[in-house]
Amino acid sequence: MGAMRVTSQLLIDRALRNINFQSRQIMALQEQLATGRRVNRPSDDPINARRAVNVRALIEKNDQYVANISFISSPVAETYTSLETVLGYFNRGWELTVQGANGTNAQSQLDTIALEVNQIIEGIFSTANHESNGRYVFGGTRTGAPPYEAVRDANGEITAVNYVGNAEAVQVAISDILNLTYNEPGSGVFSASQDIFETLIDVRDNLRAGDTAALSSVRLPEMETVREQLLSAMARVGSIQNRLERSTEEFEDFNLQLSIQLSDTVDADFAEVIMRLNAQDNAFQAALSAAARAIQPSLLQFLQ
Repeated sequence: MGAMRVTSQLLIDRALRNINFQSRQIMALQEQLATGRRVNRPSDDPINARRAVNVRALIEKNDQYVANISFISSPVAETYTSLETVLGYFNRGWELTVQGANGTNAQSQLDTIALEVNQIIEGIFSTANHESNGRYVFGGTRTGAPPYEAVRDANGEITAVNYVGNAEAVQVAISDILNLTYNEPGSGVFSASQDIFETLIDVRDNLRAGDTAALSSVRLPEMETVREQLLSAMARVGSIQNRLERSTEEFEDFNLQLSIQLSDTVDADFAEVIMRLNAQDNAFQAALSAAARAIQPSLLQFLQ
């Protein structure tokens, strides 16, 4: 094997290549310090760059589910509050019905009780048409208009209430496999087995007619059915609230772990990078010194 002839040009080229290589190394380390990331482009580390893309996609997807949950949390909470309000009205109506059914009240007293029952009907009617951020919560998917319409007599009192919403479910995705139904159509809350408005209107009219027997034998059993309807609806909405809270906590925990994984994949170790940068700077200075010696012209070359 013949010996390779080492010329001055070869030494110069090799020295310049070494300088360029050391410069690129220093530039890469400086970029890591500036960005805080060890992987700034796929070419830096193709495998970990791909992993980082996958992890970021998972984080973004989880963030979207959390946003969906946040979006529906308010109407769900307002639905529960509305049901609590209706139950409070209704429990007062129950007390008044029991009071009117005991058979010891004069008709004037029954009329006074009927006036309060009438106000309870108005209060429940108003709450059944509760609007949240431009959407009526008890209308099913018909959320742009009040779901209940009242029929009134010449005195302005409600004689009937009609449901004009629908029983359709409103759903939102809160995971890869679950679209959660989060609304409560009024037909399932106020009239599933017994119509709350019809019952209270009959209570009011029975009080005014002095029909205490109907109050005790018919209205009170009907009110028991209505009360169970309301409690069942509240239980359903409460379970949805619990599910949303648990799902939010779960996704936040997932994203925390994914963020740690992403950091381990692409983030730079500042202490290590600084140590490598110092070592690289020393190597660069050595390359410059070697190049200076390699390209220093001789006296003969100068004279030529």
